[in-house]
Amino acid sequence: MSTLRKPYPALLLAVVLISLLTYWGRLIYVGVWQNDETAPDIGGLARYLLGVVVLLTALWGLAYANYRLAFRGWLLRQETRLLYWTWLCVLAWLVFELLQRRTDHEPEFADENLLVTGVIMVFIIAFGYIADSFRARREQVYLIQQKTEAELTALKAQVNPHFLFNALNTIYNEAQRADNETVADLIQQLSGIMRFTLQESRQPLTSIDNELQFLDKYLALQRARLPETDNLQLSTQLDWDGQPAQIAPLLLIPFVENAFQYGISFVQPSYIDLTLTVENRRLVLHLANSVPSATTGKHGSGTGIANARQRLALMYAGRHTLAITQTSDTFTVALTLDL
Repeated sequence: MSTLRKPYPALLLAVVLISLLTYWGRLIYVGVWQNDETAPDIGGLARYLLGVVVLLTALWGLAYANYRLAFRGWLLRQETRLLYWTWLCVLAWLVFELLQRRTDHEPEFADENLLVTGVIMVFIIAFGYIADSFRARREQVYLIQQKTEAELTALKAQVNPHFLFNALNTIYNEAQRADNETVADLIQQLSGIMRFTLQESRQPLTSIDNELQFLDKYLALQRARLPETDNLQLSTQLDWDGQPAQIAPLLLIPFVENAFQYGISFVQPSYIDLTLTVENRRLVLHLANSVPSATTGKHGSGTGIANARQRLALMYAGRHTLAITQTSDTFTVALTLDL
């Protein structure tokens, strides 16, 4: 039933539009063309209508170009916002001078040219805000859909998390009784990772402190898993100045997971170099890892990084820079994020 009803709105719009145009065309034909005294010059009318179409198209194109290049490139960034209004002043001056040239710079047309310039600039400015509101609404709907899908996926993956936490606590207590502090510590790290993944990931934002603790626990588990050999170099540094800040949960882990998945070899020399600093609510991440020859056939940037890139574009538009470079033997991620 739903597939049969989909074309109805478009068909109704087409019928109403054709009927309206036919009605107007009949009135013009009867009132103008059939009257010999008021019969217009068809060639002149065609040129007039063509000029109106060209003018409206040019105005729309200018407003769209201003939105895509200047509005989104300058106004949405705090540090370049004044450049956008400076550009609008220059544009208004250019439009006014063009109108003045069309009227041969006659003083009596200056007020009319100012009025037309004002109308054009109001249209361009309003077009930018309206277009951006539609873009933000589309992105908000998409984020809601993504969040819903992520929650459903997480629910499918949760096989009674309370049971898992209780089981981990039981194993942790047994390890402590056996004086095996290494195993007990690893179990505690794993429990913290699971708790963060199942609880904090449902929130739109989490504190930077929680996110860094999660990364630290993940790195501790990876260090315990990897053997201590001269062929493997693992360097990690997480620094935070203590200023309160929030970040989208699990935003950074795909880059770190990718490094451990594709940058580690137990046969060839390999390395991971991770540096993450948060200072004045500005996060800077530099992550480099080797690409052993055994993994060169694999893709070093999988679904996790693609999803992280998309989340950055949606949630931190104009507030981040992400550069990913890959060569035959290295994979590098450089991320700067204003929290």
